Amino acid sequence: MLDNMINSDLPCPCGSGKKYRFCCQRMAKDVNALKATLSPKALADLEESESLQAKGMRCMDQGQYEQAIIYFTKALEASRLIGTPANNLALCLFITGKLEEAVQVQRQSLKDSPLPNPFGLANLSMFLLCLGDEEGAAEAVSAATKLKAPNSYAVVKVCELLARFKRHRDILEVADASDFASDPLVCFYTGVAAANLGDRKRAMRDLRCTPAGSPKRKMAKKYFQHLKNNTQPDTIRKDWPYLLPEEYYISNLSKGDEATQKALMSCRHVVDFVEATLNQRPEKKATETVMQMLEASQHPEAAALLWLILKGTFGSDEIRAKAAVVLMQKGEIQPGEQVKFLTEGENTEHEMVQVALNPEFKFSELPPELEKSYRELILAAREDSPDWPKIISGYKKLMPKAPQYYPFRYNYAVALYYSNHHEEAESIFRSLIAEHPEYLFPRGTLLVHLLGTNRLDEAKQLVKETKIPKETHPDAWVAWLVALTIYSEADGKNAAAYRTLKMARKIAPKNPGVVSLWRRWADYDEKKDTSLYLRLKRRLGKK
Repeated sequence: MLDNMINSDLPCPCGSGKKYRFCCQRMAKDVNALKATLSPKALADLEESESLQAKGMRCMDQGQYEQAIIYFTKALEASRLIGTPANNLALCLFITGKLEEAVQVQRQSLKDSPLPNPFGLANLSMFLLCLGDEEGAAEAVSAATKLKAPNSYAVVKVCELLARFKRHRDILEVADASDFASDPLVCFYTGVAAANLGDRKRAMRDLRCTPAGSPKRKMAKKYFQHLKNNTQPDTIRKDWPYLLPEEYYISNLSKGDEATQKALMSCRHVVDFVEATLNQRPEKKATETVMQMLEASQHPEAAALLWLILKGTFGSDEIRAKAAVVLMQKGEIQPGEQVKFLTEGENTEHEMVQVALNPEFKFSELPPELEKSYRELILAAREDSPDWPKIISGYKKLMPKAPQYYPFRYNYAVALYYSNHHEEAESIFRSLIAEHPEYLFPRGTLLVHLLGTNRLDEAKQLVKETKIPKETHPDAWVAWLVALTIYSEADGKNAAAYRTLKMARKIAPKNPGVVSLWRRWADYDEKKDTSLYLRLKRRLGKK
């Protein structure tokens, strides 16, 4: 048997550069035991699979992933008894953006091979994380911790996935229970785990072992110096991160199809990548790029991370200000709300306003010859008892004359709405929002409509998706603030409703919507969260 012919202290024949006993020796014993049970045909198939696997590895090492995929696929076709070809095939598929295929290959291999495959389970955990299946990913890596690792690569891979879940103590237990606790790459993970758990002595001992050629060497040296000086790295959570930004494979995952990319932006994996990037490179250029990712992310941890940045001491004043703006865009901070965060070394209160109001702002160019007719329709809609059918007819005549002037469509939809054509009006509001997201009038009107039809969840989603434009007309801004006031009240956020309305009132105290709402809120006591209107509302609600 090959295992008996190789000195365990000599380099492993797989080409890893590790000693045989730290690499493939245990796996060789398992494989040899398996081979002893096989028929001649099955044995020949397995040996062919191993030959193809070796060719695939050479391609993979050279970055020739598409060619490696061909060899690993053929290796699997020859024999599925050993999980290694599937592990590598799944990794190559993952690297080339074929995430769903990677999951399928890995799952099937875990079913087919009789040998324990902790590396494969850790692989699966990683893929599921990237798909947003955090529960499935946690289950997969937990299953991996219960298996005996055949080599140091498996231990490192399992530790890497445990690190993604910040399971520091489990990293130590997995490493110490294996035969590879002294492997230099394993020691990096145990060193960082020990640092996170406050075991300074072990952290220094293990981090010192990180090899010179490792991508982790720079991080290990930095951490070792912090431990020596009894200081901490400047990170968002004041912790000791394990992973570099490139270990989140965002550039690879962005090669996937549109569905994969959309799923990626809704999962925690992107948020963790942003955190790793900021921890490593908090300079302005990197900050601007990754903050856009947090803004786009729909995962709850995106807002949680932004709050940590805003309320902490990490990074510059600019990054905290940007975090505040993004939180406002996500609806976590309301317009006009006072938010305290570190600025120029002091905790300072800031009123959250970032939109420029321009009375001369135009949403589109109105042809001069249509100005008179448009003005007449606007005034007609403001009468005490508007003739809505007549107004609808007027807009039907105007719209074909200037199809690019989308305010016509909005006012036409408003007329439809007040004529009880709610579904048609809603459809137009939604199309305007999709085509012109910066146009706040239809957004505000739709928000009020959703609340009036008891669709609070849809209203929340609309607010969450709204990005406030850098510049707009004061009337549009006030219309949105009025809608937000109604939304905040419906959502039980009375203080936010009051602050939003006060902001609208400062801009347009005579606006009919503002005047109407102010009658309810003028005597609101923010500390006691009460007013005459709210007391009556609560009393009626109890009946």
